[in-house]
Amino acid sequence: MIPDRYTTRRIRARYIQALQAIPLPVRRTDPPDAILPIDLSGLPILATEAIGERLVQYSLVVGQTRFRLTFTDTHPALIGHVINLEAPRPRLVISEPLHTEWALANELALTAHATRIWKDRTRACNR
Repeated sequence: MIPDRYTTRRIRARYIQALQAIPLPVRRTDPPDAILPIDLSGLPILATEAIGERLVQYSLVVGQTRFRLTFTDTHPALIGHVINLEAPRPRLVISEPLHTEWALANELALTAHATRIWKDRTRACNR
């Protein structure tokens, strides 16, 4: 008979073996994929632009007409979203209060780049 003090170790070891055998989806590759890079939340990055001396990533929210905006070098990385990309006047929604001042100062550039990227990427799409 196995003493009780060893049973939890054996169960834990079998559990770790089972977890290692399961293929988990990869959300980030090292080095990053050059064709379709993926951000930390699993969204495809369509463009990276330098705005106000900072690099901003435009990630596509699949199934919606919006981009998720994040910084590449700042924590917290999330800036917010640009929504209504098919409308004549897209709108910036700021999600992180720490970046509010910077985002408001660069709102026109952020929405202009988002609109340009959206038009370039959806030009050849069949709806």
